[in-house]
Amino acid sequence: MMFQNIHYRGRIQLSPWRKISLASWKPTGDSSCYCFEEIEVDQLLYAAQKFNINLNTFVIKACSKSINLHPEINSTVRFHNIYRRDDIAVFFHVSSDVRRDDLSGILFEESQNMSIRKLNDEYLQKLNLAKLGKNQFSESKKIIGFLPSFFTKMVLSLFSFFAYRLNINLPIFKMPKNSFGSVMLTSVGSLGIQEALCPIAPYTKVPMVISIGRICEIPWVENGEIRIRKVIKFGFTFDHRIMDGRHFSAFLATFKNLIQNPNSLL
Repeated sequence: MMFQNIHYRGRIQLSPWRKISLASWKPTGDSSCYCFEEIEVDQLLYAAQKFNINLNTFVIKACSKSINLHPEINSTVRFHNIYRRDDIAVFFHVSSDVRRDDLSGILFEESQNMSIRKLNDEYLQKLNLAKLGKNQFSESKKIIGFLPSFFTKMVLSLFSFFAYRLNINLPIFKMPKNSFGSVMLTSVGSLGIQEALCPIAPYTKVPMVISIGRICEIPWVENGEIRIRKVIKFGFTFDHRIMDGRHFSAFLATFKNLIQNPNSLL
């Protein structure tokens, strides 16, 4: 369809518990679950330096590969039902200009199938354009800029209703298709923050937001010995209506293994 926003595989057959879960909570907020996980990144940092690949590129690919292996979390809630997405896209937050209080984002589609070098080139190119204010959200942000503040929530809600509930991407909103992807990443570590739990913006309809904390050195027990290791604390906020602990723990185990074994991402 010309105006279709997202390609879905179809509606998921709901278990009794999933129906209860969908009925129990609002789109986000009280349906959100939170988790921190410290992951050792010495090998990741070594690979990033050796192959001249940005650390965030590895995280983007690890996230995409993990979703590919656990497709049940790659879903959207529509009219009290869960629809599984047909593609994988990772949204990465970008602060284009801190002085102007401006936050934007860049989208990476099917990065699990890309070489790490190609993905890194795309990341750097899109990052540079976003910092110049030139990305897929430029036109829509201009519209928001002209609106009175009290209209903003209404416009965002209307966009979300058409784009996600009805699955129609209306040109009037000037938003790209599948605007916010399957999951959101945000690097709070780039701001010097060690750990953070970030909210899921209701209009994005993403099932999970992942924060990337600042790299720290901490005592790490390995084979019964205490060593100093570099770690990143990742913060996860996920929608309990879409995934339970068993879904999230399976995703996390895969994600953690990929981060700790970066050769599997090359």
